[in-house]
Amino acid sequence: MCLTFRIWPTDFFVDTRLLGFFLVASVPLQASAEELTRESLSKSELEKLLTGNSLAGNGKVKQPAEPYDWISHYGADGTIRLELKPEWGGLISKGRWWLTDEGWQCRKFETGHGKEGCWRFVREGDYVRFLPVSGVAVEGRAVVLEGDRIGYLQK
Repeated sequence: MCLTFRIWPTDFFVDTRLLGFFLVASVPLQASAEELTRESLSKSELEKLLTGNSLAGNGKVKQPAEPYDWISHYGADGTIRLELKPEWGGLISKGRWWLTDEGWQCRKFETGHGKEGCWRFVREGDYVRFLPVSGVAVEGRAVVLEGDRIGYLQK
């Protein structure tokens, strides 16, 4: 599983303990024109993919594998929880997530950084790529894990 972030238009590293889900790696992720025009998952596809499941990432570009740096769980009741690995403070942020009619996944944390952002998702083999479409959002890749995996990083 692979995850690299960019805060548009400049790539830089930010202390992840302060930003929760805005885990910003110093290695840029360059999306090709083909990737940017690839068809996004629909609202119904995203709902099936995310509801009750978790996304996990590790910041690596070419070798996506455990150990994960973060895991987020998308509750069926619209809650989202984000867990960071212990070396990053083990922070768990809580908030709300929802899907728009355009097929964007949006979220706003009530704890942690509290910023709102929205993404469109595309499939990339075994991974999903999330591309920012509004708010304070970063680009990256993640693997989908079945069920609620919050607490997994603390083991």
